[in-house]
Amino acid sequence: MSVSIRAYARMRGCSESAVRKAIASKRIKPEADGSIDPARANREWEQNTFAAATLRPAPAKPAKPPRPQPQPRAAVPHVPSVDSPSSDPVQSFLRARAVKETFNAKVAQMEYEERAGRLIQASRAAEYASTFSAIVKDHLMAMPDRLAPVLAAVDDEHAAHRILLNDVSAVLKKLSKAVADAGL
Repeated sequence: MSVSIRAYARMRGCSESAVRKAIASKRIKPEADGSIDPARANREWEQNTFAAATLRPAPAKPAKPPRPQPQPRAAVPHVPSVDSPSSDPVQSFLRARAVKETFNAKVAQMEYEERAGRLIQASRAAEYASTFSAIVKDHLMAMPDRLAPVLAAVDDEHAAHRILLNDVSAVLKKLSKAVADAGL
């Protein structure tokens, strides 16, 4: 037999907002019509609140029955947003654990990539880029001084093309050798 959220909260001895928080955090699942099966909800509540006992001790049950709460005019369930901090310690614990596990997974992935040779440290990458750009810059800056007299003496267009092609090939070979020496 299903009961309302308010009736289930009275049966359980907790506030209606605690039951709504349990529904919002998926600790208990209501029926399709919004009512709650007390036996199933009690089982789910106990199974899904495993961390609550480690975070804070359970409060002692009051000796007198809880006093009835005034009926609100329109009962709109309050569902806390994912971004807002929750006062529920279970949610806080699970969120912190998820963040920690995500961080550990990313660190493990980076260590694997580095050991597999697919990832290098940023400082080493900067050194390699500096070395390679220095090789290209030095060769390109020296090219006009080196080739101007040779090209001025050449009358044949094909010969000038061959001279330029050989010079560009030489810088590419030098750069390729530097990359191979770096072990990349």
